[in-house]
Order: sequence, then C-alpha cells, then structure tokens
Amino acid sequence: MEVVQVKTPEKTSFRAFTTAAVNHPALVSSGEVHHMAIEECLSTEASIVFDDYLRKAENKRKIDKAYRERCKMKKLQMEQDMVTFVEENKRLKIENESLKEKNASMNQILQSRRKELNEVNPDMCQENQKLKDENAQLTEMVKLSDEQLKIVKENGKLHHENMLLKVQIDALCGKIVHQNSKICGHKLLG
Repeated sequence: MEVVQVKTPEKTSFRAFTTAAVNHPALVSSGEVHHMAIEECLSTEASIVFDDYLRKAENKRKIDKAYRERCKMKKLQMEQDMVTFVEENKRLKIENESLKEKNASMNQILQSRRKELNEVNPDMCQENQKLKDENAQLTEMVKLSDEQLKIVKENGKLHHENMLLKVQIDALCGKIVHQNSKICGHKLLG
C-alpha cells in the first residue's frame, strides 16, 4: 500500500482538509484512516487551518446567536404588536357597531321628520298662500287709505279755497251793491 501525503494550503478549511484526507483512496485501508493522515492533521499547518476554522466557527456561532436573538426580539415585538392590534381591533369594532346603531337611529329620526314635513307641507303651503292673500289685501287697503288721506287733504284744501272765494265774492258783491247804490243815488238826486 502506498502512502499519500495530503498537504493543506493555507486557505483550505479544516473540514475540507479532513474530508479530503479521510476520503482519499490511498489513505483508507479496510475502514481505517492511515496513521500518516492523522499525523498530517496534527501538523503545524493543520493546526493553523484548524485555529482559523475554530475562529470562523466561533464568529459564525456569534453571528447566528445574534441573528437568533434579533429574531426572538422581533417575534416578541410582533406578539406585543399583535396583542395591541387585537385590542385596538376589538375597540374599533365596538366603536363601529356603536356608530352603526347611531346611524340607524339617525336615519329613523330623519325618516320620521321627512314624513312629518310631508304631512305639514301642504298645510304650510295653504297657510303661506293665505298669508300672501292677506298681505295683498292689506297692501291694497294701505293704498286706499293713502288715497283717502290724499282725497281728504284735497277736499280740505278745496273747502278752504271755496270759503276764500265766497268771501271774495261777498266782498265784490258788497262793493258792486255799494257802487250801484252810489250811482243810483246820484241819478236820483240829479
């Protein structure tokens, strides 16, 4: 049996190195790994690779642990948010139901008010027409009243003029009678 030495380059991982050494056909004899492969693994180069592998594995464990911790925190936060949202949802559902009931109540009130208005509306139209007619009559009466007042004033003015004219006529008649009596008295005397 031929002994094969497997050399590890510096950038080869420990796992790749051990896998190559263990699975190499020249190193495997009846299910056992040849003594030389084990010695090679324990050599200085292998220990450097192994140390690098351990550092990377430790770093990966830290990263994985931090990731799991973040996932755990996110899960806790999501659970807290879920509880908050469930409570908020329940409150909003109750508020929504209350608003629906108020809306239905308001719709019923509006319907009844519409019905009342429809019943009162013809009466209001009749009353409105009646008031318009009364207003027109009162306006007409005011116009007549104004005309009557003008007529009364005009009548008073005319009555006053009539009296003045009568006084003037009486004065003129008296003057004519007086002049006629003078003329007649002269003729009788003369």
